[in-house]
Amino acid sequence: MSEKDLDALANHTISRDRFTTAELAKEVAALGPRWTIADNQLRLALRGPMTRTGAAAAYAGQLADELDHHPSIVLEYAGMTLTIYTHDRQAITVLDLVYGARLEKWLRENGWPT
Repeated sequence: MSEKDLDALANHTISRDRFTTAELAKEVAALGPRWTIADNQLRLALRGPMTRTGAAAAYAGQLADELDHHPSIVLEYAGMTLTIYTHDRQAITVLDLVYGARLEKWLRENGWPT
């Protein structure tokens, strides 16, 4: 995904609209290889030193507060795992992908290779 495409997704109008399976697969792939779908949730897996993954977890929390959207974040010595979905829709929605794009943009701007 180009930076322009990531910016467009990060700035997308936030909604709780669902995606078709094909649309969802395309959007998640656009986020990059560290993003997957597991158990009907958008999942991010980061590996690295705790100081780096801890900073990513802190930003993920800040972003959650800004969007009033709350992921599950597991921070361990070897990395961080984040999962998110829209609880009231029981699905991955536009809101989740906007959250993911904004977090991915921050990761890239802060030295996390794609």
